[in-house]
Amino acid sequence: MPSPSQTRLAIALLACSALACTATQPVRVLPKGQSRWISSIGGPLLPHHTPGGVIPYTNVGRMWGKSDNLTLAANAHLLAAAFGVAGVDVGAARRLRAASGPLPEITGQAQLYGFVGSGGARIYPNFTGTASWSAGEKTLLYGGNSATLKLNDGFEAFFSPLVGIQRDFGRKLVLQLEGKWVAANADMHSGLFEGENSLGGNGGLGLQFGVQVKR
Repeated sequence: MPSPSQTRLAIALLACSALACTATQPVRVLPKGQSRWISSIGGPLLPHHTPGGVIPYTNVGRMWGKSDNLTLAANAHLLAAAFGVAGVDVGAARRLRAASGPLPEITGQAQLYGFVGSGGARIYPNFTGTASWSAGEKTLLYGGNSATLKLNDGFEAFFSPLVGIQRDFGRKLVLQLEGKWVAANADMHSGLFEGENSLGGNGGLGLQFGVQVKR
């Protein structure tokens, strides 16, 4: 029989998957024909309930440039699978405006998250907008917001502001660190997170680490 802490972690994982707890990938669209293996790990900061204080929500997948302005991506959600929930997401990102001088590049992304487990099937559309600035040849600074829609058992929309940094290392490796205020419009004074990682009792602070490997 699972312990209370294991049960809490499993519930938190499901909540995290529902709220798209993954690093934003891509921050900017890829050149046409380029592809990358991608992964991210991390989630809500719960210092009193998980080793290291971060739920290690993990996904792996691939993204590729269909054109110079459109990048497609797909992921499998590994840690959710360890708790009996099969999860995948597919999406597309489009360059809405190229960077110009001090003006940032604007990227919009639409994704569909799908999960199947003992509780049935769930789908969650997710929409993310990011503004990114170059800080040298190998570094991007970015910020944005995502909106995750819950369609099952009544409609709800959760908004998650985010900031991050992405840097190229060598010819193949790209690393990324992203902070997110997950479900910033949701009251968390009680319930799953019990306000311990929220701001003013709303949402939950999260941290994601992203890895990309250029092919």
